[in-house]
Amino acid sequence: MKNRLVSFIPRFRDCRVAVLGDLMLDAYIWGRASRLSQEAPVPIVRAERDTTAPGGAANVVRNLLSLGGQAHAFGLVGDDDAGRELLAALRAQGADLDGVVVCPDRPTTVKTRVLAGNQQVVRIDREVTDPVSGELRARILDRLRRIVAAGKVDAVILEDYAKGLISREMAEEIVGFCRPAGVFVTLDPHPSNCLQVKGLKLMTPNRAEAFALAGVYYQSGVLPVAADQPLLAVGERLRESWGPELLLVTLGANGMALFMDGAPPVHVPTQAIEVFDVSGAGDTVMATFVLALVAGASPIDAVCLANSAAGVVVAEVGTAAVTPEQLRHALLEIHNYPPELA
Repeated sequence: MKNRLVSFIPRFRDCRVAVLGDLMLDAYIWGRASRLSQEAPVPIVRAERDTTAPGGAANVVRNLLSLGGQAHAFGLVGDDDAGRELLAALRAQGADLDGVVVCPDRPTTVKTRVLAGNQQVVRIDREVTDPVSGELRARILDRLRRIVAAGKVDAVILEDYAKGLISREMAEEIVGFCRPAGVFVTLDPHPSNCLQVKGLKLMTPNRAEAFALAGVYYQSGVLPVAADQPLLAVGERLRESWGPELLLVTLGANGMALFMDGAPPVHVPTQAIEVFDVSGAGDTVMATFVLALVAGASPIDAVCLANSAAGVVVAEVGTAAVTPEQLRHALLEIHNYPPELA
């Protein structure tokens, strides 16, 4: 099985994926804390350095490129320093940015995390989440429609962080012009923006998001997944109401559960050895799963590849991206999957 999984990695370089969603800049203030403030019971962090990285949908683009794939970014950035910094970072990594619109009256979304050592102390979000105008959505859709019609992409990923860009009508229109062109569409959904679009190849909520999207009160998980009746019921409800071909529910420390037609749910146990930071792990899962599907992997092989990629990035502090070499090493030297997945 390991050699089969590894064999898909070189094929990523021929995979062409468009990512449409909420582009963000992740900023980090790294420092140390040794005492509490006299003004409030909070740590005093002595800042030592500042870094930035693509976040949100931009982190999916980053992961696609890091794994060797070809990526087209679609979305909005502000006419500001953060937007220029984000575009420069994506351009340097090889992203096609023709689908990004610079909006002078809407700032770039920036998430700033303050860390003391490896511990996140606070996150500060600068954002506008009002619905994007129909004119801006139309401009982005026209650019995406053109590259789909030209046969330049194999898949489209919709990354919804509920920042006002993606509407149900927009998602339905994308599925409508992608499916006849043989381009599949996947969605990383947000519970506060229930798109409920039909015709998706894949949806990737985490457990809490899955319960919220299904309109069910959250319940903690149990293992084995076959005995997790609340999760099984939520998975069935989402597949009936949304109708995705594949539903992948990420379960944190319990791994992932894949729901698909004609088969019981498949549980893939986590392969993370150390967990320092889970931020952005879902972006890695989506990027790897989609690349694997485009490269010809079965859904089960795709989820194993995505699971291993997530196991690599959560061992790093801050939003991270996995490389082919890291993924290959993890599959061959570190991770082991149960025989029933072979």
